[in-house]
This record gives sequence, structure tokens and C-alpha cells, in this order.
Amino acid sequence: MVLLQLEKERLIWRARQMASPDHRCQSSFYPNLDAHLQGGWPQTGLVELACGPMGIGELRLLLPLLAQAQSRLQVWINPPAELNGQALAQHGIDLSQTLLIRCQNPQQALWSAEQSLNSGCCSHLILWAPKLTAPQAKRLQVSAKDNQALIFWLNSQAEPSTSALPVSARLSLSPLATGLRLQIHKYQGQWPQHPCQVDMHALWPSLTVPSHRPTHLVKAPINNIVALPLQLR
Repeated sequence: MVLLQLEKERLIWRARQMASPDHRCQSSFYPNLDAHLQGGWPQTGLVELACGPMGIGELRLLLPLLAQAQSRLQVWINPPAELNGQALAQHGIDLSQTLLIRCQNPQQALWSAEQSLNSGCCSHLILWAPKLTAPQAKRLQVSAKDNQALIFWLNSQAEPSTSALPVSARLSLSPLATGLRLQIHKYQGQWPQHPCQVDMHALWPSLTVPSHRPTHLVKAPINNIVALPLQLR
């Protein structure tokens, strides 16, 4: 009975849940990133994105995927600023399939994330949380895989978490004038690779480098998506 209770509370896992990595992928819709990830984002699981300062372009990185994958709900938990529903709709996000959850503390946010996954109703979940413990990450990872969902965990750390955390992928992001520089520290079934530059100019033409200034002097934009005024309803 004790073992059954521990399994129910996701504090232990059976051997079949520790199977070899799932190599199925879904496109990021950035060809260069897909090439570095050997196909794209994982189909299911937990992806850590260490962003440092928020608003460097992390949502620009995810919006093309989210705009194309809306067969089920997309859940946004505790974004650091208000979301502009009109802007999201203009980038192809179906607001009727989008759920915004605000929580008072990280524990409530993690509970909401796990319940959303276990409902089976969401395909993608974006969670803003300062840190995760190994048991918390494992619970989210298992819930996501069991329910065919993908979580992006965004945090404000300049460097990703310890490699002991059970995640499908671990990346750190830094801003460039026309996109992002991604360092892939871990990806399921692959060795770490050299940094990847994601050029977002094709999708966001406003991200340009003025021709009269040296590239190395141009500061990357810091308002790449969300310190926006309108909240999703």
C-alpha cells in the first residue's frame, strides 16, 4: 500500500517509465534551429529555457510553433507581464484555445501545471518559475510524456539548472540584434553542440541592424514580446 501511495503521488516511478528517450520531434519553424536539434523540439517532455533577463525574444522563439499546434489547449502559467491578446492573435495564436493562469506562489504554479497536463486537454504549456527541484521536474516530465504534451519552463537564470534535473532539453538564451543565440546544453539522445544563432528577421522584419552602425555596437531589442498591456480573457 505504501508503494502504491508513493507511485500515485509521483514520488517513485516504475522501470517502464524510465525507457529510452523519445526521439520524435516537432518543428520549431526556424530551419537553423531544427537542424541543430536534429528535427526540432521534443514531441513531449520538459524543456528548460534559461533566458536571463525576460523579454529578450523567448516568446518570439516559441510563437511559430504555438501558432501551428492548436489542436488542444495551450496553457500559460505566471508570465512575468500582462499578455497582449491582440498581438498574440495577430501572430496566429487562437485565443479560444489559450488558457492564462495566474498563481500567487511557485507551489500553486507547479500544481496548476501538473493538473493541466494530467487533464489531457493541453498540448503545450509555458511555465515561468524561478527554479525546480529534481522531484518537481520529474513529476512534470512524466505528466507531460504520459499526456502527450510539451512544457517550456522559462526562468530568469543566466545559466541553466544543474544537469541532475530530469529534462528532455536544456538551453540557455542570449539576445542578438536580429534574434537569439542558443546554447544547447542537453537534448534527449544527443551530445551538446556548438551555439546556434536563430535569425528572426524573416518573421519579424522590424528586427534589423542599421547599416550605418557596426553590428557589434547594436544592442539587441529587449522588448521582444511580452511587457504588453492587454490581458487574455
